[in-house]
Amino acid sequence: MTRLAIICLVLLAWLPVQADTNQPVATALLLNEKSAMTLTAGLEQYAHPPKFAGKFSSIGSGGTTFLMNHWAAEFARLYPDVEMDIHGGGPADGLPALLDGKVDLVPMSRPLPAEDIARFKKKFGYEPSQIVVAQDSIGVFVNKTNPLTGLTLTQLDAIFSSDAKRGGGRPEFWSDLGVTGPLADKMISRFCLVHAYGSPVYFREYVMQGSDYRFDVQLEPVPSSLVQAVGADDAGIGFASVMFATARTRFVPVQAGDGRYLLPSYENTLSGAYPLVRPLRIVFNRKPDGTMNPAAREFLRFAVSRRGQQLIALAGSYPLTTEQQQTALQVIGDAP
Repeated sequence: MTRLAIICLVLLAWLPVQADTNQPVATALLLNEKSAMTLTAGLEQYAHPPKFAGKFSSIGSGGTTFLMNHWAAEFARLYPDVEMDIHGGGPADGLPALLDGKVDLVPMSRPLPAEDIARFKKKFGYEPSQIVVAQDSIGVFVNKTNPLTGLTLTQLDAIFSSDAKRGGGRPEFWSDLGVTGPLADKMISRFCLVHAYGSPVYFREYVMQGSDYRFDVQLEPVPSSLVQAVGADDAGIGFASVMFATARTRFVPVQAGDGRYLLPSYENTLSGAYPLVRPLRIVFNRKPDGTMNPAAREFLRFAVSRRGQQLIALAGSYPLTTEQQQTALQVIGDAP
């Protein structure tokens, strides 16, 4: 084989497979009311006491805190005497506060790191409890007019990282990603959340293999502003939870391990076929004898209940399966 032929094969392998260019807008992947009710129909319903009082606090991941606020609005209606202090800020703030006993719940968008588990166990003598409260995927957003048909993890690494450890080079223009037409000669506008959020940490670890972000990546303070920025910029690209989908953006199919280019749909998230799946979870302090803040326990029971999961499904998230719900309820446990 000639040297020219080898170069051509390498370039072809790097470009995305040409898929259907009529990809739906991002909101088309979210669950509608009927599908949300159908998918949660088998979950155990919340059996709440007639009256309940207490208070709890929460600091953690912005995406999971977004769901916390949806649950809190309904929980407050059920229990007006329960005081809830819920803040974002990221797990970097929440985990030290949990260790110091200053908060009861730490919403997370990734598993608790082993070093944090070790710190907790060293102080309390047992490991922290954590439950999955929603299914989620990281969607790669582009403007709805962008004709890009798909990306590999190698290309995603090359777009956002400073040194492209996967070997994808340094794409600067949309033509470098195989895009033709009016957008081809435009420079890529990169958007990322501030790094207090869990998704940039997850993306750096899993996609970029620990690399730093490029210096020209534009940081956005909240997921909604990131997706809005991409929707307003025809040359923009960013990533965030699928729950922040807008009609001005669409999801880019990402290459899975079997070579298919997949969207972050409910089905692809549930099966784990989509490569950027990351369950959302909550970490809390439950003693080995089952003792924990009663108000926090009751809130968690509501969050994973049928009603709680219906609320977040209608807000753009993906609900738990019956098996995930039962696992969560076992971890939460009953009051001793």
